[in-house]
Amino acid sequence: MLLRQTLLYLPAQIIGPLFQLVAMIVWTHVVDEHTLGVITLVTATHELLQIGFLAWWSQYALRFFGRFQGVHAAERFYRTENAILLVSVVLQSAVMVGVLLLVIAPDAHAWLLVATVAYVITRSLNLYIGERARVRQQIGVYTVQQIVGPAAGFLVGLVLIKQFGQSAEWPLAGYAIAQLIAAVVVLPTIGYGKRLWPVDREIVEHALRYGIPLIIGGALGWVGLNASRFIVNNLQGVAAAGLFAVGYGLGQRAAAVAAMLVTAAAFPLAVKSMEQGGSKAAMRQLADNSALLVAILAPSIIGIYMLRTEIVHLLIATPFQQVTLAVLPLSMLAGSIRNLRAHFGDQVFLLHSRTRLMIIVAAIDATVTVLFSVVCIKYWGLVGAAGATVLAASAAAAVSFSIGFVKFGLTLPLAHLARIGAATIAMGALLDRLPEARSFLALGLHVAAGAAVYLAVLVLLYAPTFLRLLRARRAKSTS
Repeated sequence: MLLRQTLLYLPAQIIGPLFQLVAMIVWTHVVDEHTLGVITLVTATHELLQIGFLAWWSQYALRFFGRFQGVHAAERFYRTENAILLVSVVLQSAVMVGVLLLVIAPDAHAWLLVATVAYVITRSLNLYIGERARVRQQIGVYTVQQIVGPAAGFLVGLVLIKQFGQSAEWPLAGYAIAQLIAAVVVLPTIGYGKRLWPVDREIVEHALRYGIPLIIGGALGWVGLNASRFIVNNLQGVAAAGLFAVGYGLGQRAAAVAAMLVTAAAFPLAVKSMEQGGSKAAMRQLADNSALLVAILAPSIIGIYMLRTEIVHLLIATPFQQVTLAVLPLSMLAGSIRNLRAHFGDQVFLLHSRTRLMIIVAAIDATVTVLFSVVCIKYWGLVGAAGATVLAASAAAAVSFSIGFVKFGLTLPLAHLARIGAATIAMGALLDRLPEARSFLALGLHVAAGAAVYLAVLVLLYAPTFLRLLRARRAKSTS
């Protein structure tokens, strides 16, 4: 079931995040450091606003929407949903304008304000519609939300930049246009209400009890993920934030892209196991999920580290190369640790409705990030900022996993991890012997060779298991 659902979600998990990666690379060639810094800080700020004003409701819908399937119950949910969405986007827009004028770009003109607000509203709708689609396993709707905004938005933004110049409002406007189209297209299929009142107090109270710890934990998690960007901006200026954003953003997005290949289908299956089989069944499902996640993240980390020089020299514009080369591997490592924690350790707390424990974990991540970023930037500059995120991610993950193992019976799939580790080592050994790629074709061949060795070793190590399953299936079919 996990593998089948993962394959169905695969186009959305690859294409949308891939365009986000491509966009980060292309922006280094078409805009300057200041413009890239503004774009990065706007999108990072919206992530925090999304957490504070809507993610609590999104998580509630993902976990409990399945209980509102009757006509009357669905209507109660839809009314409440509409009211919450309206209040959320209004508050997000107001706060975003304030942050833009006070922190990011005090000289922002009207078009930048309009584009930023449009981006905030449409991005919020895309994210929420995508989460609700996952509950009903509406993979087509989820795919539209994941692909149209990042892909079409990037292309529209490029056209606007070429037409009107390198100002930050044009990429934001491009994303807003595409995100609006993505939301409107799927409305007939997702199920929604047309009324805002009366809001169901019982639903809101339940959602807040479940979601307030998620708001706090999510906000602290945002600090862990993004504080280094703002500390760099404060200590070294928005241009330095733009330089840092490339390597840091590529590493984080590369880790997210790798993780999202398998995570969209994973958590709903764990929820189903929890509802039908209880905690032990859910923990077994999480262990299976984590094996697939590590199988994606481990070769990604090693591959990017081994090929970092050719990746940066071939893809990144010259002014950004030196910093990106130093920051990228550390950012990829930190992003991988955080994704493993988010989609393995922290999901234990969601399944058991113990979301307050997530606050403890996220607080550790945030505190270590802020303290170590200030110190490390002082002594090691932008590389120190990236190193601080690795230390923070490791500390938070250690606490999250420890709680899961001790209190909830979470286990590691050690047999799977041993095979994955052996295959990753074999891939790294091959890449270490290859000369530096001087062209995109050579880089592609290096990536293909590493992937081929990794998959070949995995196939050999899993061959006995596959044969046993095949024999068991044949025996069952003949009995």
